[in-house]
Amino acid sequence: MLTTLLVDDEPLARARLRRLLEAQHVQVLGEAEDGTAALQLAADLRPDLLFLDIQMPGLTGIQLASALTQLESAPLLVFVTGYSEYALAAFEYAALDYLVKPISPERLEMTLARARERLADKHARDQIRQRPNEPSLPPPPLRSLPVRGDFAVRFIPIKDILCAVAREKRVFIRTREGEARAYDTLTQLEALLPADRFIRIHDSSLINLDAVVELLFLGDHTYEVRLTDGQRLRVGRTRYAELQRRMGLNNRAAP
Repeated sequence: MLTTLLVDDEPLARARLRRLLEAQHVQVLGEAEDGTAALQLAADLRPDLLFLDIQMPGLTGIQLASALTQLESAPLLVFVTGYSEYALAAFEYAALDYLVKPISPERLEMTLARARERLADKHARDQIRQRPNEPSLPPPPLRSLPVRGDFAVRFIPIKDILCAVAREKRVFIRTREGEARAYDTLTQLEALLPADRFIRIHDSSLINLDAVVELLFLGDHTYEVRLTDGQRLRVGRTRYAELQRRMGLNNRAAP
């Protein structure tokens, strides 16, 4: 059974959320009305999930989230608040979800399903790590990538990603439908995405090889690629040779 703590300085809000959770077979291990008490409870009880308000006396929900990440067994975090403007800050701490009061049972059910899926994946990874004498299994291929959405986490199928670009100290994932901000750095994405399909062509861009429709020669050893949606990206000089090899141009005429 999924276990949780409730952190909110409003007793009525905690009582309503408790009823909603217990109706969906979630065990509420305890409640706290401020961040300091919540931190101690989380360390002692080790819940799977923690629902926390943002505006509280003492430690705010955001400050509490920062402290919780230091715990040996940190719970998944779900922010519950009446203020939608804190969503971006909440996801900076890898929050599982962000719920705006009043919460509907249907919206809560979606959050709990996501929590159970995340915990099942973690349990499977932990079991593998606990068998050091057995040959380690390769991680399953990545099927989708989480990105920041409006008050939620979107999951973009890997096959739909055209490229990832770094801009203004942020990284954006581009698809035919547009772009969304990624959780990871470009270097982290390079390690996460399938190496047989993606290649770093510049310090600021990573592309899906399947999305390349044209290699353009601009003169003076300068190149760009054009992707299926028409966008053009510069190829770094030190990275052109590897792109040429990956595109099968080594033994053919190339620009």
